[in-house]
Amino acid sequence: MNTVKQRTTIKYIMLKFSNVLVLSAMISIALVNNAIGQSLTDHEDIENKIHNYIKTQLTPSPYNKTEIIISQIDRRKQLASCQKPLALNIVGKRGIQRTNTINVSCVGSWRIFVPVTIKTLSPIVTAKKNLAHGELLNSSNMAVTYLDTSLIIGQTVAEIKEVLGAKVKRYIQNGRPILSNLVCMVCKNEQVAITVTKGSLKIRSSGVSLSDGSKGQKISIKNNSSGRIIEAVVVAVGRAEIKL
Repeated sequence: MNTVKQRTTIKYIMLKFSNVLVLSAMISIALVNNAIGQSLTDHEDIENKIHNYIKTQLTPSPYNKTEIIISQIDRRKQLASCQKPLALNIVGKRGIQRTNTINVSCVGSWRIFVPVTIKTLSPIVTAKKNLAHGELLNSSNMAVTYLDTSLIIGQTVAEIKEVLGAKVKRYIQNGRPILSNLVCMVCKNEQVAITVTKGSLKIRSSGVSLSDGSKGQKISIKNNSSGRIIEAVVVAVGRAEIKL
């Protein structure tokens, strides 16, 4: 009988011990999940604070847009809840650049460094479809798109009206910027309106262009009246100017 009672007591103790282990495991899992969830929330909160901090360092522009790209903080980093406001500053003395490193710290607890990229997007005239050589530019085949100008090589155009009526010199792919060197605002063997300016005096004449020209380029023109070859600067589609 004593042996039976001992066995029963041992089974009871083992059962209680097993229940304690299961309960302890459940509590541990709950604590881990809670810690992970809190960590994720903290990371997102830090990234939002970095975004707001960067915005305070930028000078607003009425023409351009700014895109702030924050590298995601490693979610495996366990960052303790900070009882004080986070300290944020740009690493280095150059101020805001295209690529930056932000120092984020909870004083007396932890510190992390977060890479941030800042893109300046400017309004640029782009092709709404593939444009072939000789095609005339109009409001239906162009659009204004905000693009990162640091990735574009060449002189861009900001407003559609600047190149309305210009002719495509080289194939332009749909969605690509319409660069000045890809179109002629004054084309070879076409009529050009010429304005000669001296102070407040303006004299107007016309001629035939002897070469293609983009805005700001100097071209040779044969004057219709005198037959003389003159040089003028392209100022708009079909127009050139001589300043005396």
